[in-house]
Amino acid sequence: MTRVYYVDVAIPADKKKRRKHKTHAVFDGGRVFRVGRLTELEDAGEIYVDALFPELYDEILELLRRGVRVYLLKDVKKLKKLRMENNSKKTDETDAMLLARIPMEKFRQLTIEELEIKKRVRPLINEYEQVMRWKKTLKRLIKRGFDYNFKESIRLMKRDSRRLSKEIIEQMMTLPEVYKKTYKEACKILGIKNNSTELAILVIELPLHLPLVRLRGLLGMIPGRNRGKYDHRLRSHIASFAATLYMNAKRRLNVSDMVVDIVNRLPKEQAIYRLELITLKALRIAYLMAAKSLAGG
Repeated sequence: MTRVYYVDVAIPADKKKRRKHKTHAVFDGGRVFRVGRLTELEDAGEIYVDALFPELYDEILELLRRGVRVYLLKDVKKLKKLRMENNSKKTDETDAMLLARIPMEKFRQLTIEELEIKKRVRPLINEYEQVMRWKKTLKRLIKRGFDYNFKESIRLMKRDSRRLSKEIIEQMMTLPEVYKKTYKEACKILGIKNNSTELAILVIELPLHLPLVRLRGLLGMIPGRNRGKYDHRLRSHIASFAATLYMNAKRRLNVSDMVVDIVNRLPKEQAIYRLELITLKALRIAYLMAAKSLAGG
């Protein structure tokens, strides 16, 4: 007999960053318990989760291939609202139990196709990040007077980065409609063309169903930068995108009036940080508009 589980998911441990191992909080309708991996729920027929992180792709893919139906909460505001109504403190255990009280239509079913595409895009993103990191390093060395024909290497890296950019955006456009609509709407809000790799990566990998305050915490966009405990990789993408917005505004290229106003009013460092915040807000708004449109609202 298969069972239904409600899970407040945790991001798996990252040995490279020495992040402590976290376990998922699971509610089976009667009690709450912990598992290290979702695949430990061997008798599961349906699993309802509150979030989807890249580190969970393999676990969820294995479940989907077993025939387990996995559903993702569309908007975690529902959890917050239930917490307030029940005067409950935010804990993993509480959230797992509250998931069971949310109507099924507030979740969307994950598919093997979606997870496989996301998993396929990840190596492209990793390669793109590596090329951009090497290019930045070589440019820094040239500025310091060390040039061992680095300019030719940089030219080849630019060619590779253009190829990878095109592939990443093309792969994103094969994902479910909510990703495509979010990307296009975010480009529209920010006044740019639909050709930003950094924005595409953020649409693919940021858990945009989370409220803005949690997204800011995830990216260290809060006082004290969350004591360094944030996703440095995704923060570098949003910082890079904000820097491009800044340069485009200075060159009077396609950007929204809002972006131009920020660039003209603030010193460079403050303007770029403000553009990071505006970008994150635009992504969250675009996601909500896409989800609402697809739900017929």
